[in-house]
Amino acid sequence: MNNIPVLIADDENLMRELLSSILRSMGYQNIKFVPDGAQAVEAINQDGIQIAFLDIDMPGFTGLEVLGIVKDTRPDCFTVIVSAHSGLDNVMAALGAGARGFIVKPYNAQKIHDVLLKFGK
Repeated sequence: MNNIPVLIADDENLMRELLSSILRSMGYQNIKFVPDGAQAVEAINQDGIQIAFLDIDMPGFTGLEVLGIVKDTRPDCFTVIVSAHSGLDNVMAALGAGARGFIVKPYNAQKIHDVLLKFGK
């Protein structure tokens, strides 16, 4: 088990629960949930979040907008964009904006594991 603070920002409760379950199976226990982009920015800046999973389509700020803000205020935060829309434009926008990974919903435990291998590198 580890106590690394992780944020899951997604407006869909089922997706938050699924990702949380996968992360818990990998030993992550300190997981915070928010349903929108504004709360994601607040959590990342105030709660010491080290890993953030940001849904592209959220109310408030999109995941890409949160990523842009976070890269200025918390460049050390390991950010991963998640989306049901895996179009090349979304993937390139996310990686171009500084995301450390892009994961397509529905979640696949192996892909989450693979992207988290980059954490701390």
